[in-house]
Amino acid sequence: MREVVIVSGLRTPIGDFMGSLKNFTAVDLGTIALKAAITKAGIEPDQIEEVATGHVYQAGCKGNPSRQVAIYAGCPVETVCLTINQQCPSSMRAAEIISQQIMLGKIDIGAAVGHESMTNIPHILLKARDGFRMGAATLEDGMLYDALIDVFNNYHAGVTAENLVDMYDLPRPEIDEWALMSHQRACKAIAEGKFKEEIVPVEIKSRKETLIFDTDEHPNAKVSMEGLTKLGPAFKKDGKITAGNASSINDGASALIIMAGDKAKELGLKPLARIVATASASVDPKIMGIGVVPAVRRVLNFANMSIDDIELWEMNEAFAAQIIACNRELQVDVNKINVLGSGVSLGHPVGMTGARLILTLMHEMRRSKKQFVCATLCTGAGPAMATIIEAM
Repeated sequence: MREVVIVSGLRTPIGDFMGSLKNFTAVDLGTIALKAAITKAGIEPDQIEEVATGHVYQAGCKGNPSRQVAIYAGCPVETVCLTINQQCPSSMRAAEIISQQIMLGKIDIGAAVGHESMTNIPHILLKARDGFRMGAATLEDGMLYDALIDVFNNYHAGVTAENLVDMYDLPRPEIDEWALMSHQRACKAIAEGKFKEEIVPVEIKSRKETLIFDTDEHPNAKVSMEGLTKLGPAFKKDGKITAGNASSINDGASALIIMAGDKAKELGLKPLARIVATASASVDPKIMGIGVVPAVRRVLNFANMSIDDIELWEMNEAFAAQIIACNRELQVDVNKINVLGSGVSLGHPVGMTGARLILTLMHEMRRSKKQFVCATLCTGAGPAMATIIEAM
């Protein structure tokens, strides 16, 4: 089967909810990331044969957001486009689909994009089409209704993290310590300029001026154990999951240019990484966060590798407790996990994150001269995903 490589990748900075990117739609953000990644790859938009985007909250974005992103980024009308929703791993699954198309010889060059504007998720007035004859109507928050509330159990994803807290008897101080470490690592990475090579600055125009937004907005150097300890439970009375040790709500986009190894050679391009293996695995929605464990075990099996073969990990922090629970099973050295921060600190624009993990890991493994690395993340309702890449 054909070798699949990544030749380029870029992302926007991650904006806070109602923050610097509030006036950009998910399509706007995806377009910025894809256009920049194509330019960085040194190819033309008309060489992109297929674009797959991961995008969870599509309501209000008009039809097939992937198609919009591709066309607005300059791809020709002949470029095939599809939009994926596997919740959090959506853009990682998009990368897998593009990779499989290349492996099968159907295309030579494709793009995987993850994009989300959680700020601009609309509210929903259900049953309005039939009219309201008597009584009150409920305006649903699309953010909760279409993803964050588990459809099978009718409770917030945060409760699934509380279920893992109970299952693994996780102490609150350990959870908060992980959250603190996440912010410390992200702030250190920003101070050292480690994200600069993966970020495309975004111009924010107003009538008075144009600002350049080029730094992730959520990491906070002032986070402390004292402050985290004071926060009350967010999802369950006497619970341990708080606003401080859960991932944040954010806006952003990431893009990867993926092609066949022989095509990269033909074009004289130097690949950054090879996609070794991908895998998805599902668990009970009540404990969706633990899905990382079977996904990791499955991808290692597909790659004929062991835990010890992986030198760096990106395990998205949907919740600090969820990562701790997963690592109770996987037993990975903490110094290899999320060395630049993750969802708790950097933020988690859900459709963006899968591709963002691969992108960040790809750059970090090259800086630190590692060979094999793994990105993985859980998702609402259970179907988690993992991807192993190799430095080239």
